[in-house]
Amino acid sequence: MVKFKPWRFVVLFTLGMSLSGTSAASEETRAERLCTDKIRDVYGVDKFRNVWAERLGHHKFRIHGKVKIHHERYPFDCKIKRGHVKSYAYHGPNPRHDDHDDDDSNLAPALAVGAGLAIIAALAASADDSPDNQSSLPVQKSVLEDDCHDQLQYRIRDEHYYRADVKMQDSHIDGHDLKGHAKVKYGGTTHHANFTCHFQSNGRIRDAQYYLY
Repeated sequence: MVKFKPWRFVVLFTLGMSLSGTSAASEETRAERLCTDKIRDVYGVDKFRNVWAERLGHHKFRIHGKVKIHHERYPFDCKIKRGHVKSYAYHGPNPRHDDHDDDDSNLAPALAVGAGLAIIAALAASADDSPDNQSSLPVQKSVLEDDCHDQLQYRIRDEHYYRADVKMQDSHIDGHDLKGHAKVKYGGTTHHANFTCHFQSNGRIRDAQYYLY
């Protein structure tokens, strides 16, 4: 009969916890690197400061940081999901623009990465309970909401304020559209919005419209 040795359990448990922590840390580090690589490739900047990862969910991060240019620091952020850059934003001088521009055109606006809004295919559509409101889109409603949120937030950042934050309140599927309401915060003020995100038949987002009030 093999005698149980408690110290072995302690060693195995400690080793497992250590490996789990290491895996989580490496995933955050990779997410940070993906974000800084994207900002570097698009804007030609490379002096990153105070970069950190905020975990949003399973394999999903919001990366925050700043770019140092001429002794000033300008914020950037990215959304990383399952090892891919879903969206990114940067507001600051863009070295790839003409250095002789004296107007504000050398400030890079927040951008939405249309190609980066990856869609995860699902077996069946998820929609409201009403048979008349069923969608033929081949993705789950949660995936549509995720991509719609990104498109809305980065469009609002581009058109209103580069650090605007969008939180969806409710949504429903109407054919190939996702419609609903959201709260939008920027400049110290909370706004409300009605939104509609249009999707192609394959589930890829085509456009997003909103009305702030």
